[in-house]
Amino acid sequence: MTKRKVLRVDVAKVTALIVYVDGYKTIKDSDLAALFGIGVRAMYDRIGAKLWELPRNSYFKVAAPKGRRRSNARPSLAFSQSGVVMVASVLGDDASLQVGAEIAFLLQGRRRASAHKKRPALREEDPEKTARYYEARATLTQGKLHDLLTRHLRRRH
Repeated sequence: MTKRKVLRVDVAKVTALIVYVDGYKTIKDSDLAALFGIGVRAMYDRIGAKLWELPRNSYFKVAAPKGRRRSNARPSLAFSQSGVVMVASVLGDDASLQVGAEIAFLLQGRRRASAHKKRPALREEDPEKTARYYEARATLTQGKLHDLLTRHLRRRH
């Protein structure tokens, strides 16, 4: 096993490579291999049959864009956060582990705090504001219901 130089992952570069598949943030195998500094074939040679032991949500088949590959070529895979960690651990050297950890951090799904959870505390301090808020919500809902019913009645006639 040859030693490779430890590479730093450029955040902007990795975020540009992220592809959403079935609600998961993933990165395509060719891009992942490039970030690890090896070829795709070399990556798959080192992973071997361990790929098929992974949980199903660790990798996804990605259809090739039309006209870019031969029809008999194997489909590329996209790896989720757990798949990236597995590939890095199978590759095993320090550079791969460091790069894999940085990519996995960027692939994690971080949610922003919901604004709805913050509003009730603010509304409880001002009862008039609370009343106006709920009245506006009711009016909005009534308006949407009215529009839906009128469209439905127009379709029937």
